[in-house]
Amino acid sequence: MDFRSDLFDIAQDATQVAAAHAQERRYAPAVTIEKIPEKLVLHIFSFLKHRELGKVAQVCRKWRLYAYDSRLWKAVSLRPEYSGLHVNSVETLMALINLRFGPTLHYIELPCDLITAPVMQELSNKSPNLRYMTLDFSNAMQLHDFNDMNAFPCNLRSLCICLSEVIFLEGFMRRIYSCLSSLEVLHLIGTFEMSTESEEDVYEVINISKIKAHTPNLKIVNLYGISFVDDSHIELLTSNCIHLECLSLNFCLRIKGSSFKTLIQRCKKLKTLLLQHTGRSDISLFTKRHNARYI
Repeated sequence: MDFRSDLFDIAQDATQVAAAHAQERRYAPAVTIEKIPEKLVLHIFSFLKHRELGKVAQVCRKWRLYAYDSRLWKAVSLRPEYSGLHVNSVETLMALINLRFGPTLHYIELPCDLITAPVMQELSNKSPNLRYMTLDFSNAMQLHDFNDMNAFPCNLRSLCICLSEVIFLEGFMRRIYSCLSSLEVLHLIGTFEMSTESEEDVYEVINISKIKAHTPNLKIVNLYGISFVDDSHIELLTSNCIHLECLSLNFCLRIKGSSFKTLIQRCKKLKTLLLQHTGRSDISLFTKRHNARYI
């Protein structure tokens, strides 16, 4: 009797185990995350910010490979106040350019402490598809030495330079003038919010006349909040930029409008003229006469 009871218990236990395994198989997912195609994982990761990709990279080795795939790093901002992403040394940035960004890099923003000759040369050599660049000198106390810089990205479509109030950029600019002929969009961002009204505090920290001589293909120019820009600079700009379609002079207080007639005559393709908070008092009358669009 005991023997038969033991056999019955064993058979019952085996039946329960088999039923449990069948239940597990029934509810087991047909596709696990390990089986998701790489292309789909990269597409999912593309919605994450770069700071979040850094956290994802700590999950496992496979996710690290995905998170640091160069296809997810086509557009990079290294200005921590805007992106929260910070690189603590030039050497680290150069390693990133070489290993992670490479030829897929399309857009980059750099703070003043990372704008150095070696970085510019590395971008020129390793990132030939770079088209959009922002160089932020607004918080600079002094420039790095650019005397040895012999290369700069030469296929840029758009360049944005955030100016400093007191740092003269000619030492840097004279090294890159010859690489600016491909530019179609130029943003020069001044320090309107930080500047004072005092005349003696105004410095011409960048040479606009030299820029226009090397950028004949400009279509869009944005001079925002630059305290030293006046009508003479606009006349200089229009003497070589005949393809200009949009000119923004918002918060350039020294613009009075004496250059506008020359601007309209020389730049036949001009469609948009932005003049918010300038020294011009009769904007609406001017735009009606010349059929320009004012915003």
